[in-house]
Amino acid sequence: MPNGNALLTACSTFAITNIDDLFILVTFFAEATTGKTLTPFTIVAGQYVGFSIVLAISMIGFGIAVVLPIEPIGFLGLLPILLGFWGLLELLIRTEEEDDNGVEVGVGGWRAISKVAAVTVVNGGDNMGTYIPLFAQASKGDIAIYLVAYYVLLGVWCAVAWLVMQQKDVLRLVEKYASYVVPVLYMGLGVLIMVKSKCYPWLGGRIDAETEVSGLVVLSLTTTAFLVLCAGGMVWFKLWQRRRGEKSMPTYTELAGEDDDDSWK
Repeated sequence: MPNGNALLTACSTFAITNIDDLFILVTFFAEATTGKTLTPFTIVAGQYVGFSIVLAISMIGFGIAVVLPIEPIGFLGLLPILLGFWGLLELLIRTEEEDDNGVEVGVGGWRAISKVAAVTVVNGGDNMGTYIPLFAQASKGDIAIYLVAYYVLLGVWCAVAWLVMQQKDVLRLVEKYASYVVPVLYMGLGVLIMVKSKCYPWLGGRIDAETEVSGLVVLSLTTTAFLVLCAGGMVWFKLWQRRRGEKSMPTYTELAGEDDDDSWK
């Protein structure tokens, strides 16, 4: 049965390329227990948006696979590393805006969806590497079966990750330690993406072939400089946020003056 073979291929390729995605989903659901804008809905929506982008790139990419190699996508693993560092900064540098219970749900929701979608796309390098050659040799009917099966299985993946987080013992530990563990998980995810993609050996080998300088040394220095620059900018921004929050807080004299004014009313 051709359709049965296509369905089996879809299930097997999805499982192989998305095992690590369960780890990402559990991380997101863990963050949702302590966050204000990241919710199960935004996580699922972000997953579908990001996965749709991965599939769209895969559909377009098989026609230009020779021109656009998959390995450079691994450098986008720097994004989860920066997200993890930002999470650590939020623990170390608290701002008045973060302590405020008021949250602009509309903007926060879209930001959360964009965040999940971005990480999904970044982690989709291995998916693209599998889907591009798969789609290139498949018929239109097979591709349709692949797409339907992928979207259904993505919902199953989200449900499994959510059910893991519903276990009381797991949830109790998550509520206690998630704010500390999640940033580290993001950083580990970024490193995993770059290692799996082999982006450093790929670009380092090209640099070695064209110059007399060690490609890995150049990439190491460049990556370090980039991360230090981004980290410095994040620290400055968080400190600026805190200073702005402190300036916006009413002083004791101002509060006393308001009380005096109220007493004359």
